[in-house]
Amino acid sequence: MSTTTPVTVIVPVYRGLDDVRRCLESVTRHAACSDVSFQVLALEDASPEPEVPAYLEDLVSEDLSCKITVGHNSENLGFVRTVNRGIRQSRGDVVILNADTVVTEGWLDHLTAAAGESGVATVTPLTNFGSICTLPRSIIEAFALDGSDPKIDDCADFVFRQSLRLRPEVITGVGFCMYITREALDLCGLFDEDTFGLGYGEEVDFCLRATRLGLRHLVEDSTYVYHHGAGSFGDQRRERLAEASARLHDRYRFFRAANTRERAQDPLRLSFTALELGLFERRSDRPHVLHLLHSPPEEVGGTEKHLRVLIRSLLPDFDASILYPVDHGFALRAFWNIGSETAFEQEFLLPGAPKRVTRVHDEVAAEALRMALDTFRFDAVHVQNLIGHSLAPLDVLADFPGSVVCSVRDLYLACPNHSLLYRNTQPCGVPADLALCERCLPETRELPLSYLTDFRATARAHLESVDRWVFASQSAADYFLRVYDVDPERIEIIPHGALIRINRPGRELDESLILDEPLRLAFVGRGWAKKGLGGANDLADRFANSTVEIHHFGELKDPASQMLQTHGPFDNEMLPELLHRTGIQIVLLPGAYAETFGHVMTEALIAGLPVIGARYGALGERIRATGAGWTIDPTDPAAIQDLIENLDCCRIEVLQATRRAIATNVESIDGTAHRYAALYRSSRAEFEPASAVGSEQGGSA
Repeated sequence: MSTTTPVTVIVPVYRGLDDVRRCLESVTRHAACSDVSFQVLALEDASPEPEVPAYLEDLVSEDLSCKITVGHNSENLGFVRTVNRGIRQSRGDVVILNADTVVTEGWLDHLTAAAGESGVATVTPLTNFGSICTLPRSIIEAFALDGSDPKIDDCADFVFRQSLRLRPEVITGVGFCMYITREALDLCGLFDEDTFGLGYGEEVDFCLRATRLGLRHLVEDSTYVYHHGAGSFGDQRRERLAEASARLHDRYRFFRAANTRERAQDPLRLSFTALELGLFERRSDRPHVLHLLHSPPEEVGGTEKHLRVLIRSLLPDFDASILYPVDHGFALRAFWNIGSETAFEQEFLLPGAPKRVTRVHDEVAAEALRMALDTFRFDAVHVQNLIGHSLAPLDVLADFPGSVVCSVRDLYLACPNHSLLYRNTQPCGVPADLALCERCLPETRELPLSYLTDFRATARAHLESVDRWVFASQSAADYFLRVYDVDPERIEIIPHGALIRINRPGRELDESLILDEPLRLAFVGRGWAKKGLGGANDLADRFANSTVEIHHFGELKDPASQMLQTHGPFDNEMLPELLHRTGIQIVLLPGAYAETFGHVMTEALIAGLPVIGARYGALGERIRATGAGWTIDPTDPAAIQDLIENLDCCRIEVLQATRRAIATNVESIDGTAHRYAALYRSSRAEFEPASAVGSEQGGSA
């Protein structure tokens, strides 16, 4: 870019006096505020409308804030030859400006600044009609840019205020308003007027020639220039586009595929995301929390359900956004309280790669998080689950100025095989002997032992990125601390709270159901091996010829025994009523998986039902704390059968456990939300632990 030679703004003029007048008036109106030295060269191309050249001659005689030179073609040369005539008369950088555009405040200063970056050939602003540079439909409608009274200056002001100023790189510029550096002109020469003389395709051809010489094309994403669109070509536009496309394909066989990839990758996606969200004014005084999740928030898992309720509980005081992996990148979904009855919710796709991340540090995931942090001002980041993100966020968040909270929900950070099941069958309890891991990981995750050691070393090196480590149970924290040394003052035990209503009928003691009817146990949850479907099938077969009934509530992922009484998927909110209606007396959780909390146990307690669950992990911890059930070794089916037979014979024990279940105080997520709020509000310099919350307390029998 030349810093001393004036920029030449070339305006080819053919017809449409109203458009021409509006264009040139906008250029002169904003010239006085520009720090860029420029001149305007309006070239009239033998217009069929006599009023057009007459207007241009009158304009030259006026006292204007910028120099306007008018030229006339004695015969119609066409758009491209007219542009080339202007380029030949210039000495520095040029701007090709369509006569049906309206420029806005600071337009040329912004384009010139972007052109000053190294290796730039062209710069194009955003517009309402301009190929890849076209604003999202929501913004076009918000400022009536398709209407008879477009809010051009308002839109330009909005774009400038909301822009991330990323200046994305694109394959080619767009010709409605394209800044071309003198470097590019000197290297590439003029537009190809012999091939594209009547217009369309000439700027693409020029840009591709410049790209071959190592130059770049930028979009100035803080600048808006209005474009009425196709004013000179009218009905011939579609035909000329098709002809130009065919010529470009013949000359650049790679271009169609490259253009298709660019459309899919959408280099302006993040710029447009910020603008669209800017339509909805988020109150700057409201704290904003970014949650990192491993799946879409509407999924049926416990983490997703808990997060949805937590966000809803905190929405009166906190706005939230969720970053999570999808098939072709990362999605950012906003949940903001903008004063309406329901939260504003919108989702945007960020650039990325397929969601199966197998590297310890995935740079694509890191870049997605950086983009999210650049898009908005966040006061806190809450890591809900790092699966699909790799450990890259821990590195990115090392310099985050706000509070960073990490909920350890499934012990992924302790082991990529986060079920902690040796060969997916036997609980391993995070063994100190890595020889077990060396045999297990290749089978369960197709990973070598070196991945685990590198994974843990990377996590260990970034523990300080997290201000507070949150666990839903002490047992989950204990598993984590077998691998990592974390300051106890940075550990919070916050039980998840109930995903469903806790105040409901049905917790009254029904002694006749317990003492007189057949013993009915319900395996509740997704029907697959990790949660114990194999154990439930085995028990159903063992009790096939007895009065003991084994039921299953939930989606079946694997085949069920014919002896297992299946009830299919259910609405969690209705689970207590479904269990009572079926006459269930005990909830059976036979999975060998080490639970970190156990939402189903919470729902069983809300229903007033005791639980059978693993003696280790959160289930064992909670059963012992409440007395509302019995602990088992999930890998010993004979012992589980003996327990159930004993309970069938000794119903008084079932009655006593039921009384303790009914007496157990279950807290809602609303009741725990204030503790998360305190963590989000704390600064990185604060390391005093929040007030302790006691574990569940069972009542007396």
